[in-house]
Amino acid sequence: MRDVLRIGSSRRLSASFVTRARVLLAVLGVVIVAALCAAPAAAAPTSGASDGSTSSDDQRFASVVIDTLTPSMVTTTSGPDLTVEGHVRNTSSRTIKDLSIRLERGDAVRDAAGLRSSLAVAHPPIAVSGAFRNLTDELAPGAEVSFRINMSLSGQSGMQISRTGVYPLQVNVNGVPDYGSMAQVAGSRTLLPVLSLPPDKNRAAQFDSSELDSTGLDSTTGGADSATAGGNGGLGADGAVSADTSDPARITMLWPLAAPPQLAPGGLGGGTQPVRLISDDMARSLRDGGRLHELLESARNVIGTAAGDSAAGSGSADDSGSSANPPASGSGSGASGSTTSSGSGTPAPGASATSTSPAAPSASDLQRSMCLAIDPDLLVTVRAMSLGYVVSSNPADPTSRTTPGTGSDAATQWLSDLRGVAARTCVVALPFSQADLPSLARIDRSGLTTATLDAPADVVDAILGVRSVRGLTIPALGAVDQAGSELLRDAGHPKALASASSVDPTGNPNAAGLYNVGGLLTQTYDSSVSAAMGAVGTAPLVTALTPPSQQTDLAVESPVSRRQAAVAALAFRSIATPGSSGESGTSTSTGTAVTSNAVTNTAGRAEVVMPPTYWSATSDDANALFSTATVLFGSRAATPAPLDDLVNRIGGATAPARLVDPPGVGPISQIGPALTNRTVDSIRSAADESWRLQGALVDSADVDASPERYVSQLREDLLRSIRSPDENNTATRTRLARERQQRIDAVHSTLNRMHGSVTILDPGGRYTLASERSPLLLVVRNDLALPIRVRITTTAPKDLEIGDVGVVEIPARGTRQIQLPTHARSSEAMTVTIGMSTVTGVTLGTPIKLSVYSNAYGKPLFIVTICAAVALILLTARRLWRRFRGRPDPADEDRPEPDELERMLAASTYQQRRRTLQQEEALAQTEQFGAIARDDSAPPTTRDNGAAMDGSTTIDSGTAVDSGTAKDSGTDRTGA
Repeated sequence: MRDVLRIGSSRRLSASFVTRARVLLAVLGVVIVAALCAAPAAAAPTSGASDGSTSSDDQRFASVVIDTLTPSMVTTTSGPDLTVEGHVRNTSSRTIKDLSIRLERGDAVRDAAGLRSSLAVAHPPIAVSGAFRNLTDELAPGAEVSFRINMSLSGQSGMQISRTGVYPLQVNVNGVPDYGSMAQVAGSRTLLPVLSLPPDKNRAAQFDSSELDSTGLDSTTGGADSATAGGNGGLGADGAVSADTSDPARITMLWPLAAPPQLAPGGLGGGTQPVRLISDDMARSLRDGGRLHELLESARNVIGTAAGDSAAGSGSADDSGSSANPPASGSGSGASGSTTSSGSGTPAPGASATSTSPAAPSASDLQRSMCLAIDPDLLVTVRAMSLGYVVSSNPADPTSRTTPGTGSDAATQWLSDLRGVAARTCVVALPFSQADLPSLARIDRSGLTTATLDAPADVVDAILGVRSVRGLTIPALGAVDQAGSELLRDAGHPKALASASSVDPTGNPNAAGLYNVGGLLTQTYDSSVSAAMGAVGTAPLVTALTPPSQQTDLAVESPVSRRQAAVAALAFRSIATPGSSGESGTSTSTGTAVTSNAVTNTAGRAEVVMPPTYWSATSDDANALFSTATVLFGSRAATPAPLDDLVNRIGGATAPARLVDPPGVGPISQIGPALTNRTVDSIRSAADESWRLQGALVDSADVDASPERYVSQLREDLLRSIRSPDENNTATRTRLARERQQRIDAVHSTLNRMHGSVTILDPGGRYTLASERSPLLLVVRNDLALPIRVRITTTAPKDLEIGDVGVVEIPARGTRQIQLPTHARSSEAMTVTIGMSTVTGVTLGTPIKLSVYSNAYGKPLFIVTICAAVALILLTARRLWRRFRGRPDPADEDRPEPDELERMLAASTYQQRRRTLQQEEALAQTEQFGAIARDDSAPPTTRDNGAAMDGSTTIDSGTAVDSGTAKDSGTDRTGA
């Protein structure tokens, strides 16, 4: 291009060449401008939204945070306007210009599924919208700007709400990001429950006084609540619309207290070893501001209200977090029969009585409707923490290093607070550690089933000192399949709660939501309400039964918008009565007529509020829910339904139904833990082995733990490994599968260590038996915390017989010597294998091999000995026989004749022989002394040098004892 310019500026170029250069420059300029325009157009959303239409691109350049929404539930005492305050934050790397904002609403939600699907739809239909208002000219990346939108509830320029219902709301923000065009850059969706409407002049003009009889009562209702269909339809003379109290919803509010398993796997119970936790997260949850602390504190506030204390239950229902609660509103007490102007304070024309607000609800209404749903695994963990615990550095290794825990004091305080709350309200036990019922059915071990369904109530009662509600199973997943249903029936638990999406009535829906599903008596509830409850709090979650069509991106919604949606979900069943029609007329979004169909579904009028077990509601969330329930009870749009009464009603369920897979979710067995056959076999073998070991252990006075308490924690680990998922996504399933395998492996590792803790001490080397019946001595050591009963098993050759000592009890952490009776038939070396097992058949330790020798003669030597003995006896008898006969024995023929001395000695007595021997000894000594004396007195003699000298002289000491006898005494003495 520079070359062209140089050519164009050179005077030496021809005019034609200059003209061509100018044309080329013009073309290049157009191409460059077109390219620059195309780049931001490609980066910007595909459709503009200057007219309020939503962008088809899911990309958002900013976020909307709603700080307050007033009122949170519209009643007759609410103001005429809806006010939304918040701020918009630029979350992109581009500057956004010309930001504008407006408030939009859709048609009233017509079924429970719409509570979530209306917030999840990509292009929410807009029934009414306000005008766009300028927010700011420019918003830099990371910057934010506040907003406040105020619209009338009923005016033509406002929300145009003329009937009760639950309405979707959207805060829509448009703008122009750099390199883009006008588009929706942010939005926030929530729900607005309209229980009743405040006075309105335009609606007052539509009031038909001819519908009132001479007594001032609505002629179509005979004095009943005017909210029924027909007549003025709840419209008062001042234009207020009252709540429909013709068929109040029956609310049972469960308040879950549960936590993911925290006890490290592979530990033994009964206080025999330090309590090990996988982390210290539980300590943080129990402290002030923690999840469990907030949940319990909120429940305690409600109980405090019932006791006459100030509590959050009397706080705000109209506040999405802050403002005061308006009084309960409605058209008056149906029981009194008085006609009012829907609580507006203005008497209706022709009415004989002035308007009165409904009586303030009893403080016990909310308490009566509530019930603490407690996971016994949580109580076991917290109680163990209160006694002291350690945190494992490697949860997968039961013998890994540990660090001291920091939450003992918090656990003690939390458990004390819980006992105080539980003593004054309803309590029900959840299945242990949220174990998955279909998985439990596959494992098919009655002991595990009992620990999951029967034991929890006993655990809760023992730790809290209460009597919990019995006879009702609350599946953690919210639904059961056919296998789970059969498991409950066979285990003696025929009553259960189940999501309405998993139950299909084979006839007309039951008005109370009660069904008989093949013998399983079921109370249904709306899973959409549970999903709305799960979306609140510090860790919002999408429940496992939420289909994709109802899943919203919770990360982009503010806590207040999520809380507001939960409030609306709680109020939906009370507002959408069978006689209500929602919005009638023509839908602005679709242009089609909206008919007045009754709002009916599987759950009927019973509203069982079942939040996810691991929900994270804050105190503000809890206060908003409690305040909303208080208003519903006060307006008589709802009545409390205690859980124990509900359990009794379930027993009368007769409406037939069948179990189905929740639409859009899939089979229940695939939502829960997808156990492989190998995993099932591993859990079975570990459970069976733990029972056999428990059967061999014995109570000890030195140890507080019983065999059941000592080993049961291993089975509890198996149940923790099959807990139901709190969310249905790949990441959750992968994490739970990893944790499941770690727990199962840790249990097997501990069982193997228990096997090796009871051993036979190997003496080593050669073992010699002193005789053929000498016992075999063994020493057995037991390192377990409880005594154990064992049997000794031996394998030996046929020449060594080892007797059975029967059952032997080995003391805890001690040794015992055992004598095995033996009978050896050979003196040869024999190899003996000695093993040990429990009385229930569990192999213990490692068998030892001994090389055993015996001093037994054996059979050949035994025969020789017998033969020799027989020969000796025969020879002796022969000799005696010949002697008795006086016949000399041939064996004596070569013996010399005895001399006189021998004859004399043979014929003398013992005393005579003794005197004779003493005389011989005395004579010998006398002769010896005489010889010594002669040698001393004799002169020295000289021997011939040629004689052979041996240095010694031999003296014959033979002396005749008798003068007539010359006999050598047979004794030679040697002298020097």
